Amino acid sequence: MKLRVYNHNKYRFSNESGKIVETYNTDKKKIIIIKKENTHKVYKIYLRGNKQLEYKNEIKGYRYFKKIKLFKIPKLYNHLNSKNISYIELEYIKGKKVDFFDYKKVFKKKIILTKTISDMRYINNISVFYEHKKNKKLIIIENDIKDYLKKKNFRLNSQLSLTHGDLAHYNCLKKDNNFYVFDFEKFRERIFLFDHLNWQYHSIISNIGSILISNKFIFKNNFLAKVILKYIKFLIYFKLQKILVNYKIDKKEFTKVYLFYLFEKQSILLFDLKFVKNIRNKILTRKLIMMIQKNIYFILNNEKF
Repeated sequence: MKLRVYNHNKYRFSNESGKIVETYNTDKKKIIIIKKENTHKVYKIYLRGNKQLEYKNEIKGYRYFKKIKLFKIPKLYNHLNSKNISYIELEYIKGKKVDFFDYKKVFKKKIILTKTISDMRYINNISVFYEHKKNKKLIIIENDIKDYLKKKNFRLNSQLSLTHGDLAHYNCLKKDNNFYVFDFEKFRERIFLFDHLNWQYHSIISNIGSILISNKFIFKNNFLAKVILKYIKFLIYFKLQKILVNYKIDKKEFTKVYLFYLFEKQSILLFDLKFVKNIRNKILTRKLIMMIQKNIYFILNNEKF
């Protein structure tokens, strides 16, 4: 299949490419499903936003997870990164939606650790990568986290692994009892529990945030929000017990890992927020960011497990 490019907004498929079956538009990308004879393929075209970074992450993610076989993933057939356009060509998976409760069916294999890093360096790396210097609120949160780490007697280092970065049920499909993972735009080295935490946390908090926060971005009930956040942390701790025991993560260390996850998750959402054009999605993202920030300060203000 061939994609003829004219500029970053104008392109067309050559006649031999096949028939366009479906097209989906997002804030930053266009997804096109093409059928030729009995074969379907997916073109993912990066049009705006952090397109160079996301394209490169995607290629790295597909190659890495193909190599280590941690997840079942679609085949990467082709890709192109030019001045005018970036796109990837993928195997089309005609599958069913995956449920939040399919967590154990997706995460079947042991996490592969890459290295150990000091906690302060990890926080600094997040700050540099997500350009915190452009956001005064993030700088304040970053400094508050550093002060918190100095006061608490945590281990001084954290274990990292290469992560998907946005692994949740909406980025998976089920076909023939296989669970496929896709969309590796956020692929990056992070705390080793990041993907496990994100699967549990993101969906729950997104739904709760839409209820607890008004469209004027005010918490309807602060006390209830704190109670729910505490319960969710305990629930996730319970759900991850087997992994935590294997890696000798007790309640205290889990709080640190959880805090690091929240800090980077908030950074990711804020980094991408400027590219979100859909009004509803923008509102939901802002509410999610508010919930995460409240969660961070709930921990920093010495909540009890």
